[in-house]
Amino acid sequence: MPSDQTISHDSAAPQKPELRLRALETFLIENGHVEPPVFNALITAFGNRIDPNASPAMAIGGEPDQPPAQVGAEAMLAIPRDALGPVFRESWEGRAFALALALAGHGTFDWAEWAELFGQEIIDARGNDDRGAHYFGYWVATLERIVDQKGLAARAD
Repeated sequence: MPSDQTISHDSAAPQKPELRLRALETFLIENGHVEPPVFNALITAFGNRIDPNASPAMAIGGEPDQPPAQVGAEAMLAIPRDALGPVFRESWEGRAFALALALAGHGTFDWAEWAELFGQEIIDARGNDDRGAHYFGYWVATLERIVDQKGLAARAD
């Protein structure tokens, strides 16, 4: 991606979060925002933890008067898990989780900031009543918001 372009968050973005995630992964790695060995280790740890029946533990969305950070924090607790940790319906969901961990580990954001942005993403989608069907789609959209808000695309060489 040329340095004069930015990634803009758009709630009307294409509905294929796995494709958006791949583009985001490539961009962040190529521009040094994510270290490939770290990301690959996280993919190894989480990418194969697949359970096609996994779904968030609750219908996400929160109460209408909840602040975004609270909505996000509660939704983060809804990550499907088994006795060993998080599980994902599809491998791209594990990749989204791994990318968030890698960016947080790189110091791009802290988890309080993530909860705020994730909660806002969920609030913005209210009324869809998806009962968590797009849970990791919200993760991808939150990653896109972070890239946009932190100006990571604008700073690319």
